Amino acid sequence: MKRALMTVAAGGLALAALVGCSSDEPAEAKVLFEPCTGVAVDALQKAGVDPATKIAAGAPSAGWQTCEWTGAAAHLKVFSTSRTLAEFEKESGTTAFTDYTVAGRTGRRLAAAAAPTSCDVLFSADQGVIRMVVVNSLAQQAADPCATLRHMGESIVPTFPA
Repeated sequence: MKRALMTVAAGGLALAALVGCSSDEPAEAKVLFEPCTGVAVDALQKAGVDPATKIAAGAPSAGWQTCEWTGAAAHLKVFSTSRTLAEFEKESGTTAFTDYTVAGRTGRRLAAAAAPTSCDVLFSADQGVIRMVVVNSLAQQAADPCATLRHMGESIVPTFPA
């Protein structure tokens, strides 16, 4: 009897292990970087934006976390998604992107021709992509938005997860 119980228990554990490994189960969702809490206040201040202007948007269930801040020179948005860089490149075409390094981290800059007052750089992360967008303020329309992004990114990008 004792041997029969052990055989049934072992069979149950084996069945549970097989069910747990079933390919029909959805993949575990990746935890997204939360820009509103993940970017430190001092980094925002060094970047020249006011932490008090924070606007949170997006939802992990929709696949995005977003936060934005305003400064005198520009408006800063940071997006976090589980989508991959390859997915973005497939949608826009790889020629729409160029390598762009900010704070020692290489990302992919979206071509600036469509929006001459903004700069958009995507950084790969374990969770997917962290996207940083800078839009120059009306007073700074003549300034290079990618130079503004690079300046802001010196303090912001090091806060992004790998």
